[in-house]
Amino acid sequence: MNTDTRKRILEIATTTGGVRPHELVRLLKISPVAIHKHLKELVKSGLLEKRGKPPSVIYVASTASTPPAISTIPAEHKEEIERHFCYFTPSGEELDGVSGFIAFLERTGQAQDPTARALEYIEILHTAERFKDPAGLVDGTRKVSDTFEQCFISKLYYSDFYSLPKYGKTRLGQFLLHGKSGQNLKLIQTIAALTKAHVQDIITTNSIEAIAFAPHSIPRKIPFLKEYRKLLNLSLPDITLTKAFSGDVPIAQKSLSKLAERIENARQTIFVKDSSFPYSRVLVIDDALGSGATLNEIARKLKSAGRGTEACEIFGYAIVGSYKGFEVIKEV
Repeated sequence: MNTDTRKRILEIATTTGGVRPHELVRLLKISPVAIHKHLKELVKSGLLEKRGKPPSVIYVASTASTPPAISTIPAEHKEEIERHFCYFTPSGEELDGVSGFIAFLERTGQAQDPTARALEYIEILHTAERFKDPAGLVDGTRKVSDTFEQCFISKLYYSDFYSLPKYGKTRLGQFLLHGKSGQNLKLIQTIAALTKAHVQDIITTNSIEAIAFAPHSIPRKIPFLKEYRKLLNLSLPDITLTKAFSGDVPIAQKSLSKLAERIENARQTIFVKDSSFPYSRVLVIDDALGSGATLNEIARKLKSAGRGTEACEIFGYAIVGSYKGFEVIKEV
């Protein structure tokens, strides 16, 4: 009886494109408890996928394909992929490790030789890891100092690269993208847990006296950096930065392609709320670093508001940053 009922549920989910539990109760005339028991077993066996959250839950026939054989991938490479790789499907499912890697290969048409792709990914990963210090931080100081005629940042760090050549966003990059754009508190909490030790290491190493968080350009119901700031729970005074546009339309940094436009955007719209402050070593925190224009302009303004251009040192930290330019820095 159980087998027949589950076959009928699977048939309904397949032919309708998705079915809700209460619809199954009506169609099959059995109790909600029994329906949920069957659905749980069908999901567990991989025949159905659960989408959405209560009260809007729908069950659809599984679209998972049989993964290509990966038995020839060395065990140590599988272990590294498990630790580092993450992929979010178009339907919002998080796939970690080897399963995510295989899904990524299938989506990008690279699944013909997963063993070679795994080896290639590991080599790219190892190249990127060379740019991290013993604490796991990337030193991006040279990148930003080479970009601007005047660099106002004494030292710049990030926890990881946003993305890697050919294999897309890193695990932290994925979490940031979907945590910020999807306003997902769970992902923001994960990011804070993964990066708090890095922020504390920067504070200790550089004798930081105060913190400033970069302001967001686009208002959101759940502002990423505001939540991240609460989760870090740093016991240091804050220097408040505000964002104000002269026009009616807020322009996000990422929408500007030219460096000069990004500099102008940061220079004309970001302000230090305190006209002066007594701190000489300040850490500015942002979510992601592209060109570095925002952090550099914030550093310039903080130096002017602080103890003078020479006396005030500004340090920068971004959760993730661009990989562009690092491949040519040989001495790191």
